[in-house]
Amino acid sequence: MRKSQSSTGFRLLRAGLAAGATTALVVAGVAAPAFAASVPLTLSSTNGPAAGGTTITASSTAAYLNGVTAPVSVFLIPVCPTTYTTVASAPTTPTTTTGGVAVVTTRKLTTSKATVLTPALPVVGTTGSTKYNLCIYTGSGGSAALVGTGSYTVAAAPGITTGAISPGSGPALGGSLITVTGTNLPTAAGSISGTLGGAPLTAVTPISPTSFTALTPAHAPGATTLSVTTAAGTQTLATAYTYANGLAISPNTAPAATSTSSNPVYVDVLGAGFSNYTFGTTATQARVWLVDGKYDPGTATSNAGNPATVWVEGPMAECTGVIVISDTELICSLNLATGALVPTTSLANSGTPLVPDGTYTLTVVNQSGVAKGSAVGYLQSDISSGSTFTVAPY
Repeated sequence: MRKSQSSTGFRLLRAGLAAGATTALVVAGVAAPAFAASVPLTLSSTNGPAAGGTTITASSTAAYLNGVTAPVSVFLIPVCPTTYTTVASAPTTPTTTTGGVAVVTTRKLTTSKATVLTPALPVVGTTGSTKYNLCIYTGSGGSAALVGTGSYTVAAAPGITTGAISPGSGPALGGSLITVTGTNLPTAAGSISGTLGGAPLTAVTPISPTSFTALTPAHAPGATTLSVTTAAGTQTLATAYTYANGLAISPNTAPAATSTSSNPVYVDVLGAGFSNYTFGTTATQARVWLVDGKYDPGTATSNAGNPATVWVEGPMAECTGVIVISDTELICSLNLATGALVPTTSLANSGTPLVPDGTYTLTVVNQSGVAKGSAVGYLQSDISSGSTFTVAPY
């Protein structure tokens, strides 16, 4: 063999060996990838109930799960070790300095996102909440690498029991300051929200782990359910607060009318629930009435044997032409002359003065299927009622 042939063969052999080595390295890389340092994770929720059972996603802009087929998660205090740490599969009670709870279910969605079903995580210390580190590893082996970390805070669910609200009742117009007592209430600003009868509380101010204050929303009269929401969940309490009938009106005074040509007084009425009714003078519409005392739609025991057409305490006058501005405001026209009525029958009053001097009650009423002049079906308002209006010389 010539020297040139021998050199050529040697070069080909070396090239073949190099190609084989490269292939071996590629295969080895697929079989056992090298993982970079762990990355910070963005959690879909950074807090939740200590009872667990919440599914959160753990995402990153990096492909932190590249090459990982079965990731394993652990919630640990105080830090995430760089390799997997064995913990009990059932919840253990960590101290404020060390401890951990394994996650039952971790699912890889993409190379950059996984879902984690949170386990029960004990609240330790006296602050009412505990911050854990979510640690995601490549597996559960002793050498499994840490690939992602996030911060997750748990808190015990708020406890709300009978008598939680003080005072326990207030006007339908809302705006009343209440104090709500309970347990496991966070103290950070913005950490508590709530509703009464489905309407949100406003100006919610945490006071302590056992109380917060708030302003009531407007609501139709009656008992309502309280709902209190924190990061740990929502607790409800039925019949927690009762809205009472109550109006605010302006103006609330007018001089007595001396003739049927007197001008009306336009009254601005603030209350609650006005949008639920249609106001007018027909048999199926709601009304706004001026009453001498407390409105009583009951029937009297006399009236020529026909008590069904007599009020015990009916309207002295009607505020007509009702315009509903919003659920909490309406405007009506009160004419103490042409609007004056006979209280027992609601028929027009031709006396002079038509509505005499005195202090009366403006009330909103609703009725069902009866004509003007019949007491049957007219009920004290389910909306709001009971604001004084004075007729006197001014």
